[in-house]
Amino acid sequence: MSDNNKSIIEQLREKNPFASLASPLPFNNNGLDFQPLNRETSDEIEQLLRQKRREPNVPLAGMIYGEPGSGKTHMLTRILRKIRNNASAAIFVAVRAFRDPESVTRHILNDIFISLKSDHSNGRTQFDVVASEVMNTYTERRRQDGFDSIANLDMKAYLAKDMPTLDKNFLKCFMLYITSNDITVKSNVLSWLNEGLDDDDALSLGLPMKNMDTMSDAKCESIAEKTIISLGTLLAYAKVPMLVCFDQLEVMNDDPKLIKSWGNAVAVLINELPGVLPLCFIRFDAWDKFFRPNLDEALVQRIQSNEMVMQSCTLQQAKQLIREKIAFAFNEGAEEKYKWLMSRMERTLTPKLSPRDVIELANRAITSPPGEATGNEIFRTIANAYADECRKVSSAPNMWPPSSEQLTLALEVWLTSHDGIELKRVVDRDRKYMPYRGSYEDKKIAFVIITTKNSSTAQAGSARAKAFIETYPDGKGYYITEAKTHKRTWKKAGENLKAFTDAGGYMIVLDDESRVKWYALTSLVNQIDSNNINLYISSQPRPATRDDIRDFVKSIDLLPGLFRPTLKKSPAPASISAQERPAAPAPVVVVEPDVLKVNLKGIISASPMNILAVDKAVELLANRRVNVTRNEILAFVKDNAEMFRTFRSKNDVLITFAAKK
Repeated sequence: MSDNNKSIIEQLREKNPFASLASPLPFNNNGLDFQPLNRETSDEIEQLLRQKRREPNVPLAGMIYGEPGSGKTHMLTRILRKIRNNASAAIFVAVRAFRDPESVTRHILNDIFISLKSDHSNGRTQFDVVASEVMNTYTERRRQDGFDSIANLDMKAYLAKDMPTLDKNFLKCFMLYITSNDITVKSNVLSWLNEGLDDDDALSLGLPMKNMDTMSDAKCESIAEKTIISLGTLLAYAKVPMLVCFDQLEVMNDDPKLIKSWGNAVAVLINELPGVLPLCFIRFDAWDKFFRPNLDEALVQRIQSNEMVMQSCTLQQAKQLIREKIAFAFNEGAEEKYKWLMSRMERTLTPKLSPRDVIELANRAITSPPGEATGNEIFRTIANAYADECRKVSSAPNMWPPSSEQLTLALEVWLTSHDGIELKRVVDRDRKYMPYRGSYEDKKIAFVIITTKNSSTAQAGSARAKAFIETYPDGKGYYITEAKTHKRTWKKAGENLKAFTDAGGYMIVLDDESRVKWYALTSLVNQIDSNNINLYISSQPRPATRDDIRDFVKSIDLLPGLFRPTLKKSPAPASISAQERPAAPAPVVVVEPDVLKVNLKGIISASPMNILAVDKAVELLANRRVNVTRNEILAFVKDNAEMFRTFRSKNDVLITFAAKK
């Protein structure tokens, strides 16, 4: 190998432009905009959006067919950037996977508000843009009526006259939002409109108490639909169209009831909300086999009235994608690196590959020398995919607000990946607080998950946790909540939880770091269930399944204490340590020594004073898709004493470069 080629390899491995397969969310994607990719489809969507702005009352929808990895997130990012840069306001909403047919409208409402709270431009959220456009319309209409005054005292009554179908409490919340400079008030107002607030917080705003956990599913769905329609009325008044993108629909394939509930909710968006443009992203076979037979024919025709297809890459596009990603990552020597990589990909790069396949093949050409062992390929792929999801969650935590539904899914997948656990889904009225009961090693287990901001819900959930541990003193009970929602000032809940933990129960309070592993696992499962992760273990890649992730999921330490002897007494609530890392645990694979050496040098060089803790090295190497354990790093450093050395600190073993002789 020539010195020149070795330099190219080292540079590409240290700063691999193809290391991550997961595209960042459209809201925080500042990566390369590859212009040739699905340009026609994005142009068609923009045309529909312009039509919706001109004729908001005309019902419109769109269908985009595409295989996993076809560049959907990249295309949506391009559209979102144009929305942000366009002088004409528009709102972008991403609706992700959901699984409960009894709460579809609530899920859509929740994702709408997550998107409304996201950044639009210049420090303003998307809801700030809506509020500004409402003010502009209001001012113009007042002037047309001959009134120059826009005093807040008159505005509420005027808006109520202009929008007689607008819900009174929705209008009250809107007025509170635009007249307050208090960030907490603004946040609480949007929370009340979405999932509700603690009773005391609601009353302090002059709003009625609204605890969704005490209501029936039908009542909650009715309230959510009413809120969505009121939002649509406000958007129509402000002449602001809203693009609602449904993704990961394939998770519904085996649930006709869920598909029908989704169809009913989409029909409301199309027919009752002026200015709203729903877009459905799905594989053609899933739509034709699972969705069409379970949806109203009128709805099918409406969605299919604007059909688009995401295209695979031509060979020229594949080469151009690789060239531009290298140029985006390197200021110098990009063309030389491109030619070297093309020489490694002559046999693998073919037409009709998805953008994701092109990126994965390029990554393999950089990281996996031909003819050398790659270790446990399934474990490696899933570990890398999980690390990608961890990065997405940690980089945009507001896109994953506290959600008992998502925590429950993570818990279910984690528990069912372990042998010996008998799990039973709770179906009675307790299910809103305690989704699962079961047994492990002849001992009862139970899990309470509380993520709402309401004290009465926390009181009810903690009472059930306390009752379980009192009934089964040898069992293992878990009360799982989030630091963002749990309040230590809740007296009754606090008393229950003290009794629960004193009796040996585990209280898990997820902080900003520890929550990442839960939501990343949920996101990973959604990717798996929508066939978005491929395994390259033969000449033809195949989608990963839930069976493929079992071994990896078992390596995630989600619940401390479950597989250790029961604690009879606990002097303090057991909580997840902030020291636990969000990145994927290191899989047991064979890593090429040169790959580890180059990447270890890179992360140490980038560390303050060229000193790095071993645990941090494991995390940073995993971010580069070099998955090794702590002990493997220490053994490698020992074998390469001429280059590295270790010394012990108070909390960890530190690595640095060996002194030059």
